[in-house]
Amino acid sequence: MSLSGQQIEKTLREFESNTEGILGCSIIYAKDALLLAESSQKFERLVIQWLSEKMLSLAKESLEQLMKVYTLMSVTIEEKDHFIYLRPIGELYYAVIITTKEENRGLLEHNIKRLLQQLAPIMIE
Repeated sequence: MSLSGQQIEKTLREFESNTEGILGCSIIYAKDALLLAESSQKFERLVIQWLSEKMLSLAKESLEQLMKVYTLMSVTIEEKDHFIYLRPIGELYYAVIITTKEENRGLLEHNIKRLLQQLAPIMIE
């Protein structure tokens, strides 16, 4: 893993351990949903990769059917006790963040936004 990969995983681990309600987070490459970094051992890598690819492809296919020009800004799945967030980091990467619903959703969104701002300079190629 490159230095930037180590920085990314360190940032994800710190985010997960210092932010209430975060169960796991990963970074995927947008073109093929390849998992690049993760912070949690709670979820299997292949499940995160599969889930991310399905979320991206469904969102993109839906937008393509509705609009000629679009910019995918986010995908959120809400389950009874959890949220799964898919958020872009630049044009090439997405963060996948799995949370509980015990924390305030606005606070979760704020913390995720801060994480993305922290990751953006590291993710530039």
